[in-house]
Amino acid sequence: MSTDILTQLQTTYDQLLTQFFSTVSYLSQRHPLVAPEPDPSDPYTNPPAVHAQAVQTPTATNPDGGSAQNGGLLPGPEDTDRSVYPLRPASAGTFESAQRELAEDLVAKAQQIEFLISRLPGIGRGEDEQAREIRELVERVRAMEVRRKTKRKEMRETLRKLDGVVLGMAQSVDYEEEEEEEVSNAGHDGANGTVAGV
Repeated sequence: MSTDILTQLQTTYDQLLTQFFSTVSYLSQRHPLVAPEPDPSDPYTNPPAVHAQAVQTPTATNPDGGSAQNGGLLPGPEDTDRSVYPLRPASAGTFESAQRELAEDLVAKAQQIEFLISRLPGIGRGEDEQAREIRELVERVRAMEVRRKTKRKEMRETLRKLDGVVLGMAQSVDYEEEEEEEVSNAGHDGANGTVAGV
C-alpha cells in the first residue's frame, strides 16, 4: 500500500512540475505589454513619434485579433519573428482569468500532494512507537527466516526420499525386464534344441 502511495506521490510531483512549467510559459508569453515610465534622460523609453502614432491607432491589433491595449503596445520583431517562444499578448481580462485558473490548479495539485503525504505509513506516530514497530517487524522477519530454513530442509529431505523411490522403481523395472529377457531367451534355446534333436 505504501509503495502505491509513493508511486502516486511521485506522479503527482511530476504533474506539479509540468504545471509550474506551463504556468511560467503562459505568463511569460501571454502577458499584456506595459509601457515603461518615460525617462527624459533615456531616449529609448520614448518611442519615435511616427512609430508611436502607428501603434496607438485604434486599428492596431495584437496577434490574437483584439485591439492593442495598455497604451497600444505591440510586441516587436525581436519578440515574435526571431524568438523561440514568441510573445503573444492576451487581453487583460483573458490574462487575469487564466492567471486565476492556473493558480487554482496549482493549489489543487498541492492539496492532492498534501493528502497523499498524510496517508503515508508512520505519519502521526511518535518516534518510540515507530521504533517499537520496527523491532516487531525485525522479529517477525527473523522468525520467518527460521521457518524458511526449516521448510528448505524438509523440502531437501522429501526430494531425497522421492529420488530414492524413483530410482528404486527404475531399477526394479530394469531387473524385471532383464528376467523376462532371460526367460524368453531360455525358451528359445530349448525350442531350438528340441528342433535340432528331432
